[in-house]
Amino acid sequence: MSVTIRDVAREAGVSVATVSRVINSKGYLSPAAITKVQLAMEKLNYQPNAAARRLQGKSSATIGVILPSLDNPLYSELFEHIEDELSGRHYQTLLCTSKNNSEKEEEYFKLLKSNQVDGIITGSHSDFLIEHGNASYPIVSFDRQISKEIPTVKSDNLAGGRAIAGKVVERGVKNVLILSGSKEDFYPINDRVTGMMAVFNQAGVDVTTSSLEFESSIALKKLLVGQLIVSRDYDAICCTDDVTAILVKTCADTMNYHPLISGYDGSTFIRTFFPELPTVQQPIKEMAELMVELLIERIKSPKTRLNSDYTFPVKTNRVHKKA
Repeated sequence: MSVTIRDVAREAGVSVATVSRVINSKGYLSPAAITKVQLAMEKLNYQPNAAARRLQGKSSATIGVILPSLDNPLYSELFEHIEDELSGRHYQTLLCTSKNNSEKEEEYFKLLKSNQVDGIITGSHSDFLIEHGNASYPIVSFDRQISKEIPTVKSDNLAGGRAIAGKVVERGVKNVLILSGSKEDFYPINDRVTGMMAVFNQAGVDVTTSSLEFESSIALKKLLVGQLIVSRDYDAICCTDDVTAILVKTCADTMNYHPLISGYDGSTFIRTFFPELPTVQQPIKEMAELMVELLIERIKSPKTRLNSDYTFPVKTNRVHKKA
């Protein structure tokens, strides 16, 4: 049974009104009364209801973060930086890994509407927030535009696609597979593919495109990748994310097949444990910091006009010659 404000008042030997004033820092209170209430709250492990605090003009000091998954090092590193930045500003973080599930996103949006979280940072690619999100609520999007009224923080995916394709072309490849780790019509994947295609077409490279289902199991993805590369037709395989690139490399190595394989995202994990993987490095820490800054600005000054798009440049690492 949950502890109520009446339980705290009874334990402290004061009125409910006094407990309420302590919680909301309102009105004159003697140091003795404040101490009694605080000790009672600690003893009973009482946590003031967030919605009730908001009704009193108090913040819940909690931010909801929606990400597709933490399996991808990009998202786990992004969340770590978001959480660190929010903690430094005295906000707690509530994480939802949605798997791009609209029902989970709807639950979080309801928390926002009921004032149980102060704002949302979302990196999900389902359509729920596109249909329901608007400037009335503090929301910042990572990578995908929800609406023109909601700030989007991203890196230059079109330029990134061009850059990695240019590095691959320098190696003299003639036949390339572009493999997307999710549906090709999802942003930012479509921009990355568009950038790659522009460079490959200009260079006269033969290109095949394919994609995996984001929701598929690792076992199924390995099976599909094996079917795609069993012909050994490609001297380069360009993946739209690093996780897919590592999966392709694992499958190719078991076949003693060694095409040039490239990825995208460049998280610290990938650069540390797979330094040989050619990839596009996104400024993950800087993007996380800006998303938090924009969201706090929207929370504290709802009428402040923010840009709809904040785009960071990317960089590529060195592409080594094939063995």
